[in-house]
Amino acid sequence: MLSIRGLSKRYMNFSVEDVTFKVPDGTVVGLIGENGAGKSTIIKSVLGAVHPDGGEILVDGMPLDKLDRSGRQKISFVLDDMGLPMELTLSMLDKVLANIFEKWDSAKFKALVQKFGLPEKKMLKEFSKGMKMKATIAVALSYESNLLILDEPTSGLDPVVRDDILEMIYDYNRQNGRAALISSHITTDLEKICDYIVYIHGGKVIFNEEKDELLSRYAIYSTDEKQLAELDKTAVVKVLHRDYGVDILASKEKMPRDFEYRPVSLDDIMLFYSKGESIC
Repeated sequence: MLSIRGLSKRYMNFSVEDVTFKVPDGTVVGLIGENGAGKSTIIKSVLGAVHPDGGEILVDGMPLDKLDRSGRQKISFVLDDMGLPMELTLSMLDKVLANIFEKWDSAKFKALVQKFGLPEKKMLKEFSKGMKMKATIAVALSYESNLLILDEPTSGLDPVVRDDILEMIYDYNRQNGRAALISSHITTDLEKICDYIVYIHGGKVIFNEEKDELLSRYAIYSTDEKQLAELDKTAVVKVLHRDYGVDILASKEKMPRDFEYRPVSLDDIMLFYSKGESIC
């Protein structure tokens, strides 16, 4: 569905370098990384809002810049600020978008508006942040797209609204092999719905892994400097030195069987990669 190959973008004090990953049909791929890691540059490049200095972006095998109007309308997107006209009601917006999108589904839009409990006659400027995000997602899901791009869709929203949005993304993805790329700081949301995780750090891809395999392969072990020195160095991915001892992110397969550990989360992995050190 979506293929990013060698994507590079240089800024004055930062660069995204040789980013390569795929979003296969029928999958949800999560993009994680610290603020300033390069996630937004990647998302904006896919949407055509940023022109890369190198590499290519393919959608169904077609270069992004070669897509015609119909091809571009097969990509739907959800951003924190979509620029929807705030002076319109949802009923008015429905009529406007029907004249913009070739395959706008008014019935589906109205059904989503009702499902989200949104008022059709109230102007968008009167909506809360959560209501605006729901309206944005209703728009994104109401025309015939095959690829859904989301940048921080659940940021700042309460857990109930976030769960509603995740359910909609999941339902979208399971229809006719559609694919989704979602960037979020709320990694617990990504753990719920993603098939693959791409971790960006310092403008580079650190890993691109199947999510369940990633979370089951590694664990966190607490130890001390003496015991750390005795471990198989190839088992240890990253080390965090604490006042109370040493925490390590390690491969469960290579660690001693009797060594107690705790399960790892995506937040843990980001912490170890951003602040930990290697010992090999």
